[in-house]
Amino acid sequence: MRDDSSVDQPRPILQFQRAQHRQGKVPFSVKLIQGFSALPGQHKEWAFNTLLLLYYSQVLGLSASIAATVLAISLVLDAISDPMAGAFSDSFRSSLGRRHSLMLFSILPTCVSMYALFAPPTDLSSMALALWMLMCTVSLRVSFSFFAVPWGAIAAELSEDYQERTMIIAHRMMVGGFGGVLFAFFIYSVFPASVEIENGIFNPANYRTFAWVIASLMCLWMTFSTVATLNQVKYLPQPTATIAKVDLRDMVARTAEALKNTYFNVLFMATLISAAVIGTGQVFDTYMNTFFWGFGPDQLRWFSLSFLGMAFAIFTIKPLQAKFEKRDIMLVSITLISVLQILKVSLRFAGWLPENDDPLLLQILVFHAALMGYCYFLTLMMFASMMADISDHQELQNGLRQEGIFSGGITFSGKATTGLGLILGGLLLDWVIDFPVGMQPGEVAMDILVRMAVVDGIIMPALNIFPFMLLLKYRLDRAKVENIQSQLNDLRQAAQERPATAYEYFSRSR
Repeated sequence: MRDDSSVDQPRPILQFQRAQHRQGKVPFSVKLIQGFSALPGQHKEWAFNTLLLLYYSQVLGLSASIAATVLAISLVLDAISDPMAGAFSDSFRSSLGRRHSLMLFSILPTCVSMYALFAPPTDLSSMALALWMLMCTVSLRVSFSFFAVPWGAIAAELSEDYQERTMIIAHRMMVGGFGGVLFAFFIYSVFPASVEIENGIFNPANYRTFAWVIASLMCLWMTFSTVATLNQVKYLPQPTATIAKVDLRDMVARTAEALKNTYFNVLFMATLISAAVIGTGQVFDTYMNTFFWGFGPDQLRWFSLSFLGMAFAIFTIKPLQAKFEKRDIMLVSITLISVLQILKVSLRFAGWLPENDDPLLLQILVFHAALMGYCYFLTLMMFASMMADISDHQELQNGLRQEGIFSGGITFSGKATTGLGLILGGLLLDWVIDFPVGMQPGEVAMDILVRMAVVDGIIMPALNIFPFMLLLKYRLDRAKVENIQSQLNDLRQAAQERPATAYEYFSRSR
């Protein structure tokens, strides 16, 4: 791969300026408050990964393959909305900053869509139910893009320091992880057992309470994190007055410009495949824990302790990053995720795990989930931090700060965890595993459960070989990033002596 960190072509003119330059590190309070922006996404992903397919298939009776088709359509539209939201937020001008205005705009449609998704009208036909699911998922995904994409861009913009960026992301994930644990632990209380239905997850009446709770919590976190970080707008790069107002043609052109970045393409494709594998595993986790391992709501809540692994990742990331390259940490994490998943199912087949009614089994699998959480969080932190480095590389190449578009890549890959995971999970449940709808624990034949365990525990983890091979091509290491930032500092110093006309440069380069 060609090293583009030094530029022999005419240097671009920078087009974004900060009203104030931050002195020193980002305050802890800012990192903490900014981290609350992770909670709505955590709640949404938990709802999608844990309950959505189970609810529409096993509770409402919709075919898993039909649900997967609906999710595929919504994901295609999401693939368009994420980079568009990023491109729009990159050039949007407002007194509230180019990011915050869009985040505020997204709150109401996101929360209404989330409520409606888990509280559909009663007595709908299969076709009407599928259309309702499609309408709600499309609305939810598109509206949430205008919150999550600008939010991800702000995380990259708060600091220009190589290691500080990772710590900002670590704090964000710490808040999101801890909040997600509390949510997952207590949310099962809205699924009480009844005389008719012992396992409350299969009671349709409980889902309206769940819809109110999750929509209200998302509204709270989205509003708080947006309003409480408005005082940071002055430290964030904003478009200069010389840049033309953004329109659809320019958004498409700028998105195309970002997609030319080789480092972005490698990282995005690797993470997309890995996210799809992880997401499929998360879908199967609900089915496996309920039908294969035989856990009820009282046992399922303890899997939220996987946060202990996530918390450990946050505290170990700084020494790891000081010693190893970001890419190498990501490679090891992906490998361990695959090995751990294969090991769990293999030990069951070998008869080396306790029986389902043994309390020790829950302890072992919760510990296993914590190890998976550790590796998963390392992967996410490295991905987000590497995207910030790519933004610097992109700015040096063409003068465009495109954190928004690159954040769209981050956001879409995260949604792929739920989107592609749910799609693949639904198709595999119907076409490969032949899992029947409307079933409750103890009613599923053993041969079906064995097929599900093989797909979940052996076949899917093996697919991580593909992102592993792709990441070997990513060579934007610490030395190259430091060189890029040195050149950018020279350009910024020169920009103070000459009025910015970066949009002219962009127009010439297209």
